[in-house]
This record gives sequence, C-alpha cells and structure tokens, in this order.
Amino acid sequence: MSSAESTSQSFQLGHVQPGHASGQDSVNAAAETHSSNTGLESTEADRQIEQLIAQLTEGDFHSKWDSTKQLNRQFAQWGDRPIPPLIRLLENSTDTENQWFLVRALAQFDHPAVVEALAQLLVTTPAEDLQLEVIKAFTRLGNSAIATLADLLDPRQPLKRRILATQALARIRRSATISPLLSIAADADPQLRAIAIEALGSFHDPRVTPVLLAALEDIPPICTEAIRTLGRRVDLLATVDLVGPLRHCLHQGEEDVARESAVALGRLGSEAAAIALGEILTQPASTAVKIAAVRALGWMNTLSAIDDLAAAFDCGVPVVLPAVQQEIAKSLGQTRADQLKATAAQPLLAWIRSINPVRPSAPDDALSPATFGIKQAVISAIARLNVSSGDSAAVESLVPLLGDADSRIRLHALSALKQIDPRAAKTKVQAYLQNEHTAPELKAKVASTLAAW
Repeated sequence: MSSAESTSQSFQLGHVQPGHASGQDSVNAAAETHSSNTGLESTEADRQIEQLIAQLTEGDFHSKWDSTKQLNRQFAQWGDRPIPPLIRLLENSTDTENQWFLVRALAQFDHPAVVEALAQLLVTTPAEDLQLEVIKAFTRLGNSAIATLADLLDPRQPLKRRILATQALARIRRSATISPLLSIAADADPQLRAIAIEALGSFHDPRVTPVLLAALEDIPPICTEAIRTLGRRVDLLATVDLVGPLRHCLHQGEEDVARESAVALGRLGSEAAAIALGEILTQPASTAVKIAAVRALGWMNTLSAIDDLAAAFDCGVPVVLPAVQQEIAKSLGQTRADQLKATAAQPLLAWIRSINPVRPSAPDDALSPATFGIKQAVISAIARLNVSSGDSAAVESLVPLLGDADSRIRLHALSALKQIDPRAAKTKVQAYLQNEHTAPELKAKVASTLAAW
C-alpha cells in the first residue's frame, strides 16, 4: 500500500498510523504555509505601494505626473490597499503641489474614507488650485461624495466650509444633489444662494421651477442667473407663466436685470414674449435695454417680431434714439425666412426714400455720426435682404445715395447695388443722371462714384 493510500485510510477510519501526522495537523500546516506566503505577498505589495506613493512627492512636476499615472494602472491589482498610505501622506504633507497629486491619486478610489479625507482638505486648505482639484475629484466620485458634502451645508458649519461644499455639489451635476442644493437656495448668504441657483438651473426637475421664479425677486446677480435659466426652459411655457415674471424684470430699474430679461424672452420666442419686447421699444427704458430687446426680436425671426421692429423704427427720435434705430436696421437685415424678407425691407426702403436727395444735403447733417451709422446699417440691411431677389425697388431707392455728401455712404451704396443687381443698377443710374429734377451737384457726385464701379 502506498503512503498516500495509507494516509487516506487513516483519515477514513479515524486512526493515526505511526510515522504519519494527523489530518488536522496537515491542514494546520498547510494553512500556516499559505498564511506565510500571503504575508510575504502582502508585505511585498505594501512595499511596492509605499515605494510608488513616495514617488508622488519626489522629483519635478513631470516625474510626479508619471508616478500618478503608474499608480492608477495598479488599482486593479491592489484594490483599496493604497488608500490608507495615500491619506496619511495627504494629511501629513504641507506642500500644495504634493497634495495636488495625492488628490488626483485618491480620486480614483470610490471609498468613504477617501471622501472624508478630501472633504476635510477642501474645508481647510487656502490654496484655490487645490480646492479646484478636490472639487474635480468629487465630480468623479459622484454620489459617494454627495452625502458627506451635504453634511457640510449645515448652518452650524463655518460659512467658508458651506461655500466650498456648495461649490463641490454644484460641480457634480447629478440628480442626488438637487435636495441639498434646494436646502440652501433661500439661505441668508447671497453667495450660497447664487451657487445653488446656478447649479439647480441645469436640472429639469419640477421642484426647481418655483425656486427659480422666487429667485427673480432676489438681488441682481441671483436674479439674472435665474433669468438666464428660465430663458432656456421653453418646455415650461405650456404649463408655467414665464413671460409675466420676465416682463416684470424687463421693466425693472436695474439695467443688467432688464437686459437679461430681454435675452430670455427672445429665447422663449413665444407671441407673448414678442409683445413684451415690442412694448419696451416705445416705452421709457435705457438704450442698452432697448438694444437688447431689438436683438431678441431679431432672433425670433417671426412676422410679429418684424412688425414690432418696423413700428419702432418708424417712431424715430425722441421715442427711439438713433443708436436703437441703427440696431433695428441691423436686426431687420438679418431676417432669415425668405417669406419675411420683403416685410423686413419695407420700412428700410421707406426710410431711404424719405431721405433721398434731389439737392445736396447739408454737410453737417450728412457727416454726423448718427446719420452715417443709420444710413450704413440701412444700406447693408437692404443689400442682405435683396441680394437673392434683385428687387428693382431696392435698386431704385439706393441709386440716389451714390450722390450722398458722405463719400463713405456713396461707396456703401455702390457696393450694395453690385450685390443686388449690377445690370439693373447701371440702368437705374443712367435714368437718374438723365432726370432733369436731379441737381447738377448730385449728378457730378454720382458720376464720380461710378468711376469706382
């Protein structure tokens, strides 16, 4: 009988033959051997980990960067083993650059100890670049970090900690952050409210909308942030009145709030929004607000928006100042829908015809900045609107400007005629020169301009 067979029988019978160890002794011996081997492997792994982690704080920036990447590649092999030595080194280090690399290394571990250590660093370090790296780490960790950060929002915490925690939550941008952010949306500190409102605006959650509407009554920086967000929420128009509150902000004395409201209403693009924007153009408001409203109506590219722009353009001074009138001309010229271009061109052509000279204009008026700006804007707009249609009315209206007192306007008119319909323009110019009602001085200037054709 072989030794193995004898040992097997002794296990089965419960006897121990002389010269052979018992079965339990064999198992214990094997366990001791495995434990010894495991201990050796563990010691070797710990040695490698300590060695590599030490490299994170040695050498120049590039060598530390390479060490961090090398450590990241060992995660699958080492599991969570690097966490304790990394945290110890982070807590004991006073070098901001070393801490920065340690944070990058720890950010790969989704573990409560890591979240706690990073949160502690976030609220204690004065280094902004390190704070930013911690916030990035929390963004990578996501939900694991949210509960720890939410605890730091407690009103009993120092304000600085609450602000840093809010900044971190705002960067994570996951639905689990909505509740803690809502808890500080009406906080007494305006900086906390501002961060919360900006972050909440990225979520399409029904709990957020009432908070944003309430923020319209807050101080200007927070109010404008809420306005920007609501202007992107076209999806709410069917169920929530956004235009009413934004119209109220449009008429506020704070210029930044009013301008942001105009932009938001333009993005919403509804008929009610267009009406609100059209109203402000002929009511008391700063030039900056009216220009914002003009641009917003131009973006809408609808018939009602164009009608509102045309009506305001015709009002003129003092209701609509030259700067606003010039902006209206630009917006009308940017009309994209082909079926609306003729409507957009109509007030521009009417204005050009009303100033077309049959006798030389007064030099002071012709060369004034306001007059030049409006003329230039109207000419350019007419050219853009009619470049594909070759409208004869547009050509006929522009020809007299070839004799304008301002040489710059003459060249702008010439360029516009070339864009619209060069052949028809030459015919109209000849007819203009042969017209007995055209003053000789104008004919001379037109002839001189034609030399540049």
